[in-house]
Amino acid sequence: MEKFHYEVDGKKIVLPKFADVLTFGFARKTRKMSQAEQMFELVEAAADAKALAVIDGLRTEQMEEFFTAWQKRSGVGVGESKDSSAS
Repeated sequence: MEKFHYEVDGKKIVLPKFADVLTFGFARKTRKMSQAEQMFELVEAAADAKALAVIDGLRTEQMEEFFTAWQKRSGVGVGESKDSSAS
């Protein structure tokens, strides 16, 4: 399985590709959660203890850059469903 490699402040984060974590089952199980809760569930499902320690130390802007890079590398993103954007 291909991995996503990211470095920030000299520390490395290695995770499965975003698309490999964001499966139909994951989406189904987290569908009623807020977007923030889904993000935490996704990170906790993908990261081992070492990666999670680095991620936990990221500042807000670093976290946004990290998530954007992780999504883009897989060619997918987390967006609103048409139901949630219609409300």
